[in-house]
Amino acid sequence: MGETNGRWNSTPTGHYEYRVMPYGLSISPSIFQTFMNKVFWEFLHRFVVVYIDILIYSRNLSEHRQQVLHKLRDHSLYLKLEECEFHRPSVQFLGYITAEGVQMDWGMVSAIQEWPQPLTVKELQRFLGFSNYYRCFIKN
Repeated sequence: MGETNGRWNSTPTGHYEYRVMPYGLSISPSIFQTFMNKVFWEFLHRFVVVYIDILIYSRNLSEHRQQVLHKLRDHSLYLKLEECEFHRPSVQFLGYITAEGVQMDWGMVSAIQEWPQPLTVKELQRFLGFSNYYRCFIKN
């Protein structure tokens, strides 16, 4: 069982905390995110980003990787090796590519350029929402 929103749950048989995600919990992604933020609080945005996935970025490869793996072990958390990628010069994460820094995925630029002309207000809102998210990367 593990922690939910920083509270212990009380039942007639005593107090408990979740260690695994209970089946059917409708807010499980937010509980997972809160838990990961607590586990990695000292590393967040220094060399770790967590949003469903854990992204470790560093110029010093071994030191930070070891710190993150030790932190996972200290909290009895495990990684699925087949879902992990190690020693990558760049990765796609949340629509961005990280290598020399944060860059936009150029596939997104072409999607904006090739977007069909909106015909309804809802289609226009979708286009504006999508393109406004990436506008800091696109000149003019």
